[in-house]
This record gives sequence, C-alpha cells and structure tokens, in this order.
Amino acid sequence: MKINISIVIRCLNENDNLKILIPILQKQSLEEYEIIFVDSGSTDGTLDTIRDYIKSTKNIYLTHIKKEEFTFGKSLNIGFDKAQGELVISLSAHCFPTSEEWLKNITQSFLDNNIGIVYGKQSPHENTRFSEASVQEKWFSGESMIKEDIFLNNGNAAYRKNLWEEIKFDETITGLEDINFGLYAKSKGWKLYYSNEADVQHLHDENYKTIRNRYRREAEAMKVIFDRHNIYSSKHNLKLYNSTLIACIQGLFRGILYDIRKRRYSKLPFKNIVDILKYRYNQFNGTYKGFNKLIDKNKMTEMYFYPPKL
Repeated sequence: MKINISIVIRCLNENDNLKILIPILQKQSLEEYEIIFVDSGSTDGTLDTIRDYIKSTKNIYLTHIKKEEFTFGKSLNIGFDKAQGELVISLSAHCFPTSEEWLKNITQSFLDNNIGIVYGKQSPHENTRFSEASVQEKWFSGESMIKEDIFLNNGNAAYRKNLWEEIKFDETITGLEDINFGLYAKSKGWKLYYSNEADVQHLHDENYKTIRNRYRREAEAMKVIFDRHNIYSSKHNLKLYNSTLIACIQGLFRGILYDIRKRRYSKLPFKNIVDILKYRYNQFNGTYKGFNKLIDKNKMTEMYFYPPKL
C-alpha cells in the first residue's frame, strides 16, 4: 500500500497525552497514513507506550534525537526525512483532533496545486489557562482561506514533502521554525492556507516560568527572522513581537484589559484575574528579554528545551 500522508509527532514525556492522541488518530476517516514519533529523551513511559502501539498497529514508527542536538527544526527534519508521504503533517503530541475528519480536512486543500502549506485551527483545551485561550482564539479564528500574513503553527500544520525537500526547517533558531519556513515558501510563490475545519484542541500544560521561557525563545527567534527577511512592518500582523520596552508594557496592559473584559462577560471566578495578571506579565517579560537579552548558548538547551520540573 502506498503511503500518501505522514504524521510527524515530536514528543518529550508525553505519555498521558499519547494515550489520548493515538486512539483519536486511529479513528480518522482516512486510513492510509503513517505516524512517525521523534522522541527527544522521554523518561515517563512515552517510549513504552509507542512501542506497544508499534507491536499492535501497522505504519507507526519511532526515531530519536539526542538531547544535546535538539532544536524544534532539527527534530522535525528528522521526522520529515523518514516520511514516505507526499504530504507530511506536523502535529503536537498535546494537540487532539476534534473530529474524525481532521486528517481529511487538513489535506484536502492540497488539491489546489498552488498551496504548499496548510495549518489548522487550534482551540483551547478545557484545562488551558484563560489568557492562553485568548491568545489561541486571536490567532486561530475566522473562515478557511488563503492567508496573506505570515503566521502559521507547527502544532497542527501540513506540508508538501517536495517543498520541504527544497527548503527544510531551520535547525539553528530557538523556535518559530514554521514561520521562517512559511516566509521562504511564500517568497517562492507558494500559497499558505488556513483550515478552520481541521481543528485540534491544544493543551498547554505550563507553569509561569515555562510560559516566560516560551515567549522569550520565540521572541529571540523572531528577532533573527525579522533581520533575515527584513520584516519590520505591522502589515505582517506580528505586533506582539515589537521589541521596545514601551511596546511590551503597552501590550501587557492591552492583554490584561482584554482578558478582564472577556472574563467579565464569561462570568468566570474572580481568581482568574490573578492568573491573567501572572500570565500576561510572563508573556511580555519573556518577549522583551528575548528581543533584548540574548541567552548564553551553553544554557539555551536546558532553559528553552529541557527546563527542570518545579
């Protein structure tokens, strides 16, 4: 049987999530696909769970990346290189498709030969923090359409493999390898499509320190991307990454006010306000530091990719 679709899933200590995700994938209406797990040092039973499924299920594979070699781009390149499909999907281990038609919905737009990348909707999980849900709803809203801006997200995105073979993901930046890839693809004439129907629930199970570090490494990556592609215009819909202290403070207060208004209409408990304040502070504190205070490369791997558990 020819495999036309490959799903690449990066994982690090995702055992509980994989026990939810894999059965969902097995129920997809499209059946001719493979799953490739790229593990980066799991110690929680993730590897045992994957190996159990490999024994009982066809077209599931496991490969590895060493901790000291890990970047988001490099781990994806390892998975994409092993993929047999003409279409390759990057799916987060903590993104759960909400429909049995998810795989069909995220791949059917490739019938248009001009589309090189499709990214799907990400909805908040029931355990997602209130402010994180607000961010997700901002970036993943609206109807399915060709996108003119440069945003996309590898938590739930599909690529033509021949396009990946031409560009590949950057293995040096600390995140946002998806946006960097999309910019190169658009410069070559490929179109980017957003599918509102290819929906997943995205669970960000983070503490405030890891939230701050996530925004810091993304801002650090975005600074490189801005310079590389000469992007300093609001037309690209990336105002979040404005690097000045004043802009970050303004963004902090706008985010807080937006969330508090939303909380009021949602009639959520008062305790959410404390979480809103902490989340938004760490979001913009990390963003500012990422743009203005580069971390020592020797500390980058542990801080950004393997933070100690609190």
